[in-house]
Amino acid sequence: MKAFMKSTVVALAIVALVSLSAFAGDKNKNKSKSETKDVTLTEDVMVNGTLVKAGECQVKFDEATNELSILKDGKVKAKTPAHVEARTDKARETKIRTVDKGGVAELLGVSFNGSTRDVLVGAAGSQSGSQ
Repeated sequence: MKAFMKSTVVALAIVALVSLSAFAGDKNKNKSKSETKDVTLTEDVMVNGTLVKAGECQVKFDEATNELSILKDGKVKAKTPAHVEARTDKARETKIRTVDKGGVAELLGVSFNGSTRDVLVGAAGSQSGSQ
């Protein structure tokens, strides 16, 4: 009878631990996902009407707000609405995509290293100029 009770207590303890770890894993699914990468801008870039000077910066996309931010020295220099589009393969490196608009580079989007999605400037379904 003692062996049966020990087995039952051990089994209940294992079930309790497994259920706690399952709940802990689900907790992170509800948090907003954001991705931040360090990049070097080789030229000045216009982001939603704000000129960001060339140099080292961080690019951050927040899925909860669908907002792409450019940060320098931890400070937000520019923000713009953005959306994601699927890629056919994983991005091999983090790349900034721009288009020349009258001698000034304008941000079109970002590909994050290892991601199967591209972040494109503008709301989903919107078209902005020629590419």
